[in-house]
Amino acid sequence: MTQRHHRYSGRTSLYLASHASHIIGWPVEKGRALIEELIAFATQPQFVYRHHWTLGDLVMWDNRCTMHRGRAYDDTQRRVLHRTTVSDWANTLEQEGLTAPAAA
Repeated sequence: MTQRHHRYSGRTSLYLASHASHIIGWPVEKGRALIEELIAFATQPQFVYRHHWTLGDLVMWDNRCTMHRGRAYDDTQRRVLHRTTVSDWANTLEQEGLTAPAAA
């Protein structure tokens, strides 16, 4: 988990979701408990948008400040998906002056 500052809006957000394992400098158990609490808060129904697809829909979001998750769908129905990624000036960790931990 890291704190981010959106380059264009200036807003501060927490970069966290199920990929976050701990908080640097905290006991692992305590850090994980806080991450789970924050995720539970952020995923309350009043903060969740669930799209109900209709023909011709286009959905876009900003990965820099949005938690998102794929959901189950009817795989008997045809789906056409296109992903476009617009590059930011640096990845999330680099923007905050951090480096990714080495893989175990």
